[in-house]
Amino acid sequence: MNRILSSHRFRASILGAAALAALLAAPGDASAQQLYTFTVSASAGFGGSLDANPGDEITLGSYQFAAAIVTEPRTLVGVRIGRIGFDDDEPLESLFNADLTYLTLAGEYKFDQTFYEGGMYVGFGGYRLEGTDAAGSDQDDTSFGLAVGVTGEFPITRRFGVVVDIAGHLTDLDQAQIFATGQAGLFFRF
Repeated sequence: MNRILSSHRFRASILGAAALAALLAAPGDASAQQLYTFTVSASAGFGGSLDANPGDEITLGSYQFAAAIVTEPRTLVGVRIGRIGFDDDEPLESLFNADLTYLTLAGEYKFDQTFYEGGMYVGFGGYRLEGTDAAGSDQDDTSFGLAVGVTGEFPITRRFGVVVDIAGHLTDLDQAQIFATGQAGLFFRF
């Protein structure tokens, strides 16, 4: 009887060790797996140049649309399309009625907080600055650049909520090279 009982204990120990090894070797635990694959968002807020003179203000209107796909647990790749509209009455360096449009591609790492999900992203993009000079001629300048930002997603439901995005953009445009945006809007996950 003792021999049968010790044989069952041995098998239970082996099965327990195998189960523990399988759990440790798994690619991630259930809490690290996102319950969504795609996120889309639309936001609006403020932005501007930090180094233009005149025109170094970040209280100008801006908006942004974003889409991201989960590539690994807590890791996304996203595209952001946005625009900053500069004041009509104050020039950006020598441009009047200027608008900066951008398209960025960035990798983003997410981390959970108590009541929201935070993120940090770094990527590159294309930037286009359009406006008119003092003579009234249309001017435009394009450049590649770097985007760095932080996000906060505050869920209302499992798939819908409020997003906050604060970013800095470093470009090689003639009129200005450093831009910043701060926006809030809505996101949807599916």
